[in-house]
Amino acid sequence: MSVAAEALLRPHWPTPDQTVHLMISGGADSMALMAWVADFNRQVERRVCVHHCHHGVAEEADHWARFVDHEASKRQFTVRHHKLALDAGSDFERRAREARYTAVESAMAPGDVVMTAHHRDDQVETLLLRLAQGSGLIGLAGIPSVRQFGPGVLVRPLLNLTRRQILQSLAARGLDYVTDPSNQRFRFRRNLIRWKLLPALSRVSPTVRTDLLKLSELAADRVFAAGEALGGRLPSAETDRVLLADSAALIGWQVRFYCQSRALFSPSRLQIEEFARQCLTAPEDRLPELSVGQSPYCLRRWQGHMYWVDRRQLRDEVGPERHERLALEPNTTERRVFPSGVLEATTGAASIDLEVFYGVEGRSFRLGRARPLQSLKQLGQTLGVPPWLRRQLPLIAVGDLIIGWGDLDTRSEAPVSHTMSWSWTMHPMQDSDSTVS
Repeated sequence: MSVAAEALLRPHWPTPDQTVHLMISGGADSMALMAWVADFNRQVERRVCVHHCHHGVAEEADHWARFVDHEASKRQFTVRHHKLALDAGSDFERRAREARYTAVESAMAPGDVVMTAHHRDDQVETLLLRLAQGSGLIGLAGIPSVRQFGPGVLVRPLLNLTRRQILQSLAARGLDYVTDPSNQRFRFRRNLIRWKLLPALSRVSPTVRTDLLKLSELAADRVFAAGEALGGRLPSAETDRVLLADSAALIGWQVRFYCQSRALFSPSRLQIEEFARQCLTAPEDRLPELSVGQSPYCLRRWQGHMYWVDRRQLRDEVGPERHERLALEPNTTERRVFPSGVLEATTGAASIDLEVFYGVEGRSFRLGRARPLQSLKQLGQTLGVPPWLRRQLPLIAVGDLIIGWGDLDTRSEAPVSHTMSWSWTMHPMQDSDSTVS
């Protein structure tokens, strides 16, 4: 086993019941990664699955797929080919990247490790690209070596190696790889940076690569410190609500972390500062809002929390109020489709009669049999249902006793013992491809 494989891979190697997924294009970087994984796997054996994505664009793509299949099979790795069938139109790099990651994520199990062959030169090019796009400190922190990905983690073990070091390793071992002719086409921004901008900058400052990486380290330190300061108030891709920070600076970081977790560019500094000011000073009955570029998303403050809101799930007009009575027999499921989503209710051993209200307004309900009637506004404030969702979610009741609102189960407030369960799934009005990072 090579020393390189040991040093690069041991810190990221999964447990015996987990799988290593390799994203392999057939190019030099990915073939070096496959070779090092094969070296280490002979000593610490794991299931290894090689993923190759056929984008449906390049004429040579069928040859690349056969090459990867042959090389992976030689090493007794499982191979999965993904036909993505993309068109070569605008923003191809982003669309192709997102399609690759989506394809691989669909094959993962909890705890699995995905490895890509990004290296030091990729990091430098990414930093220049983000500088050109006006990125903030989170963007300048660069490509992370490890991050959460689906049910597992994404690892880039070659991130401290240069392209030259990788090519030298392949040459020393006599390993073959394919060359994508599109890597020379300047219509792709990364190629323009690699072949034109970086050489020009290096003539001005021979240490530009090292200097950019130092800048990235400083940015990463600042980002890490902000994350530590936020603690449990740190936004993530898994939650649409966090407790609002108590200073304008930290509210600004919450906005940036929310956008970064969704792979979107943050609003401008001035927009973020104004939103933070309103969050701290606006009366409680106001709903400060910050749009995220041209995307369908926005951030809102309500009841001391910051919410990530997908406007595609909200209807300006939900139509007239709907009121349905459901007489559910034992061990049955009833499904109802509403303008903003689908409700499914399932009974256990007992039957139940329910009332479901959608788009409701001007009614009152109780949280318990001995509790007073409350308006929807009062119930929303008590249960933490934001104003913009109250008419978008079905309200489930037994008589005038509310037992649920959307996915929220209020039976802990109302002592109603029943084996019935339900699920509520909101669906967007339309798709959007506004992700830009």
